Parts: sequence; structure tokens; C-alpha cells
Amino acid sequence: MIIEVGGGDFCVHGPKRSHSLHSLVGLCGKDRGVQKQVGRTIRIIVIIVIVGAVFWLVDSAIAARAERTISRAVAESADLEVEPAVYAGSGLYTLALVTGELDHVSVNMLDVPVPGIGVVNARTEVQEVAVSPAQVFSGDLEGARAETFTRTLRMDGVALGSQLDMTDLDIAHPTDISPSGGTASEAVLTGTPPGHEDPVSVVVTLRLVGSEFQMVPVELVDASQPNLTLDDVESAFSWRIDTRTLPLADRAMAVYLSGGSIHFQSQARNVEITMRELSPLAAPEADSAG
Repeated sequence: MIIEVGGGDFCVHGPKRSHSLHSLVGLCGKDRGVQKQVGRTIRIIVIIVIVGAVFWLVDSAIAARAERTISRAVAESADLEVEPAVYAGSGLYTLALVTGELDHVSVNMLDVPVPGIGVVNARTEVQEVAVSPAQVFSGDLEGARAETFTRTLRMDGVALGSQLDMTDLDIAHPTDISPSGGTASEAVLTGTPPGHEDPVSVVVTLRLVGSEFQMVPVELVDASQPNLTLDDVESAFSWRIDTRTLPLADRAMAVYLSGGSIHFQSQARNVEITMRELSPLAAPEADSAG
């Protein structure tokens, strides 16, 4: 490029640009190669997502079918009026086809009446259940062997209050005020004892002495009535029961407070499963353990 200034030639040389056809084709070819690679990657990701979603749906369907089978079989064998809620497996139910083992199976019933303690929540859980592929698909666990068999009964304030003749009974953790709370061997009971007009709060211990559960008041926490002592309400907040009379797998091996409820728990090991015993309300069968 040449610019004339004042009759003279003043040369300004602009930048030289030279692109051969070969270089332009090379650049376009690289772009197309990158685009193809990105396209292939996206297609692979989409295929993986679709396959994963289909596998998850199939796994969920097989698990749901097995859980329905377990629920119906448990209800029929234990003469339950309502089919219990069942959860089987872990993250992937059909993983048991490879491992030959279900991580756990839980059977739950809510608000069921139990003679001697009133309305409770009950749960049976078996862990590390050895199963065949046929049992994985069918949900028929009759005869399968479980590493552990755990039965839990949970009493809330209403159930315990029915034993103490207190319709307003509340159960709380002695130190943890959060809604869920932790586990504890003591509890704070607040309720209106028979013959009293105002609620009273006491700390009670939760103990197992042999097969007997003992709930014993140890401290008066709060009382609106002047001159009231622990001795005045001790009998009202005391309760005992032989845990062998409860629908547990055996006598209670643990009792604790958690989530505002008192939990009774029994456990057995190396148990041959029967559908009847999976019921949270079934009494143990003498030949089930081995």
C-alpha cells in the first residue's frame, strides 16, 4: 500500500497476510475433527445415561415386586390385618444376583396394638441374608439364612402414658433437646399423675434386670406444686414389664431412649428365616435359630 504525501511518495507498508489454500483446509479439517470427537463423547454420555436409567427402572421394578411378595406373605403367615411396609436390598437390589446376599430386609408396622404395652411401632430387620437368584426375583425368603435378626418395639408418650394412666405424657432426652436426639439410658417424663392437677417432670432410668425392664424415677426436675417431693410421685412414674411377654425375637437385649420414644430391642444370630417370623408382631419359633 502506497500513500502520496505532498507530491512525494510516502510508503506505508501494511501487514502482509498470506494464506495458502492448503493451510485453510488444514484448519477446517482440525475443527471438523474436534467437532466429531465432541459429538462422539456426547453420544457416549447420552447412551450411558439412558442405559443407567433403564437399569435403575428395571432394578426398582424387581425390588418393588419382591417387596410386595414379602409383605403379602408376612401378612398371610402371621394373620396380620394390614400388610406391613417392606424394604429390601440396598442401593441396587439386583446386586444380590452377583453377591448372593441381600444387605438387609426390613419389615415395619406403625401404630399397632400390642397386649401389655398398647399401641406401638414395630420393626423386624434381617441383615446379610444369603439368597439364590430365584429368591432375589421372587421375594420368597422362606428358608434363607440371615446373619442377624433384630426386632424393635418403639413406645411413644401415648403408649407409655396408657401404662401410667397419664394422657398427657411426654418423653424427652435428658440432655439433648434436638427433635431427633441421641440415644440415652435415661429419660425425662412430663405428665400429670393421677390425683394431681398439674404436670410434673421427673428423670427416670431405663434398665434391664435379666428379662425385666425397670423404669425407676431418680430425680424430680420440675413441679408447680410447692413442697412436692420425688417420693410423692415415684410410684406414678414407675413401670416394670417382663420383656419375654413382648413380641420380640427373644427377651430384650437393649432398651434405650431415642427420638422421644423408648425402644425395646432383641437380636439373634445365624437365623433361618420364616415369613411368619418376619412379622414385627410374631412370637419366635423354637426351631428358627441354628
